[in-house]
Parts: sequence; C-alpha cells; structure tokens
Amino acid sequence: MARRKEMQGICNDLLESFVSRYNDLDGYWAMGKFQTFLQAETEEQLCFRLVGGENEKNSFSQTLGHYRSALGRHLKTRNMPISWVEQASIEVQALSANQLICRFILTTDHGKDFSCQKTVSVRPHDPESEQRSGGKHGPKNQKGQ
Repeated sequence: MARRKEMQGICNDLLESFVSRYNDLDGYWAMGKFQTFLQAETEEQLCFRLVGGENEKNSFSQTLGHYRSALGRHLKTRNMPISWVEQASIEVQALSANQLICRFILTTDHGKDFSCQKTVSVRPHDPESEQRSGGKHGPKNQKGQ
C-alpha cells in the first residue's frame, strides 16, 4: 500500500537525476546551460513547476516536459495517484559564478511538504571549451523505456 511519506524518496530520486551529468540539453550538461541563463538574464532563479503550473512558459521546455513525465512515472511505480500531489517544482538558483543550488519541493494534498536540495559546482556553458555528447540529445538518465 502506497504511503505519502514515500514522497521524500521521489524528491531525492528526481533531484539526483536533475543534477546528474547525464541531464543533457542539446548535447551539453544542463546545469551549465542553466548557469549561463541565470547569469545572462540576471534572473534570480529558474523554476520548473511539475504540478500546478501547466500553463506557465519556461525557457527550458524540454527539461520541464521530461521531469513532469518522470514525476508521473515515479508516482505510478509506487502506486500513488497524481491527485496526492498538490504542487511540485524544481528550483535552480545561482549562488555564485561557479555554484548552483537546486531544490525539489513537493506539497501533498494534505498540505505536507517534502523537499531536498543539492549544491552543484558548475561553470557557465561554453561551447568553445566543451565537447558535445554524441547520440540523441535530451535527458538520458530516465527515458522511461
């Protein structure tokens, strides 16, 4: 029987996937692209609303779509209905030119909050000094296949 306290495991798993070196955007590590975006746009943070923000625009729609699907797969695997999740989001904030803090925040239908965070050392994306990965581009670590 599924229990809401398993939501913490989902937060941990999805955040680990998100900060992983296998989280790929156009052949490059997504974290570097996020760092470049945050510095260039002078934005304070990026927010990927996985539940509760379906109509919001996002500069990284491929990442948003992937992690919305990943959340659904994790819930289904644990026999949890999506209705148990009131809100879920991944936030990315620049701490410095070489560090990001990433947070996964999930609120259940009972109002209980689950969250986790990781600090990631990452330089801004520089296609001149980085090699693009081969093969299909996009988050490769959880295709759900």
